[in-house]
Amino acid sequence: MRIALALAGAGLLWASFFPELGGLSFLALGLGFLALKDAGPKRGLFLGLLWGAVFFLLEFTSLRTLAPFIGPMAYGIIVLLALYGGLFFAVFGLVAGWRSSLWVLAGGWTLMEMARGTGPLGFTFGSVPPALAGTPLVAAAAVGGPWLLSLGMAFTAAALVESLRRPKFLGLALLGPLLLFGLGALAPDTKSVGQTRLALVQPNIPQADRLDRTKLPEILNRYERLLAQVPSEVDLIVIPENATPAFLRIERQYLEPFAHATRERGVPILVGTADLVGERVRNTMLLIRPDGQETVAYAKMHLVPFGEYVPGRTLFDRIGLGALIDQFLPYDQSPGERLEPMGIYGIVICFESSFPKPSRVLARKGAEVLLAPTNDAWFGRTRILWEHYAMGSLRAAETGRVFLQAGQTGITGGWGPDGRELARFPREEGVFVVEVQRFSGRTPYTVVGDFPVLIIAGGFLIWGLTRVKRGPRPRAPHP
Repeated sequence: MRIALALAGAGLLWASFFPELGGLSFLALGLGFLALKDAGPKRGLFLGLLWGAVFFLLEFTSLRTLAPFIGPMAYGIIVLLALYGGLFFAVFGLVAGWRSSLWVLAGGWTLMEMARGTGPLGFTFGSVPPALAGTPLVAAAAVGGPWLLSLGMAFTAAALVESLRRPKFLGLALLGPLLLFGLGALAPDTKSVGQTRLALVQPNIPQADRLDRTKLPEILNRYERLLAQVPSEVDLIVIPENATPAFLRIERQYLEPFAHATRERGVPILVGTADLVGERVRNTMLLIRPDGQETVAYAKMHLVPFGEYVPGRTLFDRIGLGALIDQFLPYDQSPGERLEPMGIYGIVICFESSFPKPSRVLARKGAEVLLAPTNDAWFGRTRILWEHYAMGSLRAAETGRVFLQAGQTGITGGWGPDGRELARFPREEGVFVVEVQRFSGRTPYTVVGDFPVLIIAGGFLIWGLTRVKRGPRPRAPHP
């Protein structure tokens, strides 16, 4: 029975990241918590590992689209990621199986999600907050960030589990959503300071073509055709990450179509390109101005482990796996050095939008609109594209800014400062013009970050672990 509950929890948690199915996340957590409740530490460890590994196996099936580029290794990566993610669930299961109170379940789950998103191997895909994208509850992220949503969702699920034995907890289960809704409604608004009009270019170039340098003439012709459609009455043209397989600042002949377009339209262009600085390769966004000036507006700082660099590459060399690693990633990219706004715009590149800190820092430094140029063409039409896009809802609500994503093959669209969706465009070649509000000011989360939720979740866990249930007092003997 417990195994069935853990498997059902894994399947429903995966399903909850499809559009409009976010409500399933509460049920998914409830089933997983029910499987762990009073299971004991050893069985809790096993059940947690099972729950997590099966969930992440489903979560990362999207990576099968990498097989045409790296061969069967794609399936090995899926299994390794599933096991890595499952280890976090296993530790949570051990603790929750040992002490299964509401406080341990809610606090332990939140701390586990925070830990999983931390460090050089951290990843937030599969964390529950994006399931709430676009709902009224996501506005609470302005107060406590994404992990406040985790805490509220886990508290609700844990209270529902407790209510199966003690019905009075059913009323307590409503407290989580009510608090999230109330905090979102009461959060101070950031201030609108004007508008900006942008053209988001979605070239819809398949990943195989984008990696093929023989396709460069065809790729550049497509951009020329799209840029000719951009109206002059825009403030900025945004072209996604890794626009071409060329180093645009070095191979000047491939830069010219973009330079010509910015001169002709009189509008600056922000375009993604690999850049070479000495011997270091960086993933950058290049700003080209109508007067001919060009500057690196931003170089990506949070790189994808095993995607843009290999952690511990020298260790793989020592154990004889260096040649195998080099087959799919022959060199490491280098991170940028500064996270600064480009005027009124704050830029995060692709994977960086899945973490709250970069957007929070940019808003604190004065960014009034957040931009996320991405290249999710690697993942075809799989579900993980929606999950990545949905994270923009969190970044918008956390910072009180409009968050716009421009994708190679989609999803291109944007979210308002309350986390509600503003627009989502068809996943086809096109130029999409959006006019959005610019915002200034700081949300509570922008100021204080994750520390308050860390303290609350930690307090829940400690209270639950140290609180010992007492039996009924013995009656005093009659004289």
